[in-house]
Amino acid sequence: NFVNDDGLASFEYATKVLNVPLILVLGHNNCGAVDATIKVLKENAELPGHLPELVNAIKPAVERASKGDPKNLLTAAIAENVRQAVQRLQTAQPVLQGMVQQKKLMVAGGVYDLATGKVTLV
Repeated sequence: NFVNDDGLASFEYATKVLNVPLILVLGHNNCGAVDATIKVLKENAELPGHLPELVNAIKPAVERASKGDPKNLLTAAIAENVRQAVQRLQTAQPVLQGMVQQKKLMVAGGVYDLATGKVTLV
């Protein structure tokens, strides 16, 4: 759950060409990528291959969630990661931001509970 340029291009195509009116950024509980990022930041864990790139993308959400001193950092960081992706999509130029401002596109976020199937909007 992070926005990179390739993903952003797909969203631009979906919204501008296919007229998709809603993007739902959906994280999920117990996310291994967010958990790995926490371990790298808190325990100096080292990850192989391209995994450090994934950690770099998620790191800002973990850092921001940590500032609130949450009871469960993983849960807080997952929700924050979703919020940051929503914000990036809402403000992405040149396509998505204008569509959001014109109310042609809504970008929302939620966290999916793997055990229950319920989505909690954030």
